Amino acid sequence: MKQERKILEEDIYVILTELNETGNIKELLDSELLNEYMELATVTKILNMNLPLNILLPEDLFHITRLINSYKKRINVEEYFTDEEITKAMENKNNLKLISNPRIILKNTIYSRNKFGENWLCKVTYQEIYQWIKSGKLGYNMATQRRGVSRRIRGKIVTMPYVNEKSTIEIKIAMKNNEFYSNMIGFNVTPDFDHRLDYDKTDGTLTIDPTIFETAVIDGWHRISAIISLIDEDKNFDGELYLKVTNMNIQKAQLAIRQQAKTNRIDDEYFEKFDPDNKTTKFIMDINELLTEKTNFLYSKIDIGVNTPNTLLTFELFKEGLDLADYLTDIDNAENESELKLMEKFIVKFITEFYSVAKENKITNENKNKILIDPTFIMGLLIASHKYYKDNEVDREAMDRFIKKFKNNDTKYTFEYPIKVKDRQKMINKFKNLLEVRESVK
Repeated sequence: MKQERKILEEDIYVILTELNETGNIKELLDSELLNEYMELATVTKILNMNLPLNILLPEDLFHITRLINSYKKRINVEEYFTDEEITKAMENKNNLKLISNPRIILKNTIYSRNKFGENWLCKVTYQEIYQWIKSGKLGYNMATQRRGVSRRIRGKIVTMPYVNEKSTIEIKIAMKNNEFYSNMIGFNVTPDFDHRLDYDKTDGTLTIDPTIFETAVIDGWHRISAIISLIDEDKNFDGELYLKVTNMNIQKAQLAIRQQAKTNRIDDEYFEKFDPDNKTTKFIMDINELLTEKTNFLYSKIDIGVNTPNTLLTFELFKEGLDLADYLTDIDNAENESELKLMEKFIVKFITEFYSVAKENKITNENKNKILIDPTFIMGLLIASHKYYKDNEVDREAMDRFIKKFKNNDTKYTFEYPIKVKDRQKMINKFKNLLEVRESVK
């Protein structure tokens, strides 16, 4: 490739995040452009960001770029790919359809059951794993994986799968030299309440139909990435790994991988958003669901899942905004449910009123409008609102004065993400007195 591959991958992640947020990703999902070149299931997982880009060959990356450009040209392929890579990509047609079984079939499994549910243990080959990934039968689900990475790229905050390239390379070298200890990887099959997994107790065969069940790697992505890279280089390379298959819902899967993690420690806060009994989680979910879209600016705008369409900021960013504003302390100290409800309603009222005033001022500058809905600006509004919470005060006139000033100055109101330690106090200071504008700017 002409440029570092990581630069292109970041561009693609930014575009896919935007398209998933707006729902326009459907235009690409419905396209038949790549039918001759890639498996539909694989393309779908990539577009929905359920398959990290690190496992793609350069020619696959070229096709994904080509597909994105078919909707709207955003990437200059000539800047990234050599003529040889482009020619190879266009000449190589997909042959996985001819050699891949439509189902995942695991033989000689050992069945067991515990408090988490059903489990199957068996051995699988590198070649089988390669086929399942490349044909889209096996994917990556950030809701049941280690914490994704949130970064600001090209001005957009993007949540992408965490891949430690150094670990992948080290594992790859060990496998290639036959020095890798064959420890266990894990897949989770998300339950479907209308179907049961097909398990033959007589011969121990477990059959998974990908058209019914979503199967995702729950533990071992770096090992699988190394396997994909090795077989891309040598089609005959093979080996064996032990595999544990579980059939758990998201909550149980998260609990299981927290307990299994011994290296690359999982951040428990990442899984907090899936715990409905957690006080902060319930608070944020209530705000996300309070009233209606017309009366709550934040209605369904907080991404409780991962890359949910039509959202403005993630659960983690909103929680960090509550923390910077000191609302988390108030939530912890709340003596009863009614106190929390009053707090939720005030935040919704304050922020909804702010954007109503902004709309009345008819801001025509596109960059100014982008600033107002930047995730770090919304975090800042939480800081600004806390000053008025105790008095339950929403001052429209003060908001109007700020918006008029905002329209006519170049003060920076957004921050890089993740928020650096040195910037936290700067952010608090900037937004704490955001509405203390003494007179309107004309």
